[in-house]
Amino acid sequence: MNNYAEDWTHSTELHCGMPNSNTMSNILIVDDMASNRYILRSLLEEAGYKVREATDGQQAVDAAAQATPDLILMDINMPVMDGYEACRRIQQQQGQWALPIIFISANSEVSALEQAFQAGGCDYVSKPFHQLEVLARVQNQLRLKELGRQQARVQLYQSLFQLTAGIAHEINTPLGVGITASSLIQGAGDLLANAVKSGVLGQRLLHQQLTDIKEGTELVESSLRRVAVLVTRFKELTRDQTELDANTFSVQESVQKLLLAFLPELQIAKVSYHLDGNQVTITAPESLFLDLIQELIKNSLDHAFQGAGEHSFTIHIGQHEGSLLLTYKDSGPGMPADKLPRLFEPFFTTMRGNANHCGLSACRIHNLVENNLRGSINVTSPAGEGLCYEIRLPLKPAG
Repeated sequence: MNNYAEDWTHSTELHCGMPNSNTMSNILIVDDMASNRYILRSLLEEAGYKVREATDGQQAVDAAAQATPDLILMDINMPVMDGYEACRRIQQQQGQWALPIIFISANSEVSALEQAFQAGGCDYVSKPFHQLEVLARVQNQLRLKELGRQQARVQLYQSLFQLTAGIAHEINTPLGVGITASSLIQGAGDLLANAVKSGVLGQRLLHQQLTDIKEGTELVESSLRRVAVLVTRFKELTRDQTELDANTFSVQESVQKLLLAFLPELQIAKVSYHLDGNQVTITAPESLFLDLIQELIKNSLDHAFQGAGEHSFTIHIGQHEGSLLLTYKDSGPGMPADKLPRLFEPFFTTMRGNANHCGLSACRIHNLVENNLRGSINVTSPAGEGLCYEIRLPLKPAG
């Protein structure tokens, strides 16, 4: 709220050039004083940054939802919405993709600092500020953000190595069973051929070897089916890495069309559904969003809706600030507390040994939400109830 023009005159440092290591970084300045915004804009643009402005906290929330900046310089005392609340809402929008937000304020009391960091701020500059201090803190936060990205890439490579090892294990197991079974079939065939050639083939021997051949064939078929399921899943995960264009669509209408397509399968399985909530419009790759809903339903059909009786699931659609809030809940038995943290791990399944389940369904759900649709997902399993997925997606793509 205090005028930066006064701060500028109090600065004892003259502006000198800073290294333009972040010339493409986009910074959002949030302040209700035009003179303050002008001073900071001039300072940052001269240092090579792209700059946008907002005059109050609500404008900042809307601007961040429309196009995510790399960093925000936030005043505290503003009309409509103060900086603390704006920071909380922006960080809530971002989910796990937290934004560096630096507060600039004349209030240097400890309580103000505590509030700033509790709201989600990463740094605090007191007024009157020095130009070099602001630039140094901006560069430092952008550098930390880039280091975080690099660390994320390292973790991604480590995950890929683990995934590769998992793939090798998952495929080698059914292949090994299939090879053993084919040897059994070949041995039984050779034994029958020799018995026929020697004229000693009897009914008992024929029955025993045909039984062995039948069992071996079933093992081969089961093993090949599991490999086929794994390959199909891998192809889906690979397809998810393709960048798709975003389009604007009604979430309610899109989900309703998908549910109608599922209706025959749901009726056979005696599964009912309830779709409720608000009319929300989102801009995202619609096909990936529908893949997400489809995976949630299929996961319930495969794991939650076992045995006789009526089953159901509920999809609730809501909106908060710049995010779509989607809740999916099924009527299944849920998952034990000790296994729930592993739900999204590749190849983790509660149906180990079933050739039709390879443990990649929940993994794909997580991947679609957090990597493809840039959202966040949380799953709970209350005692005596089914799984409940709480999904938050940005209404518009960042950038």
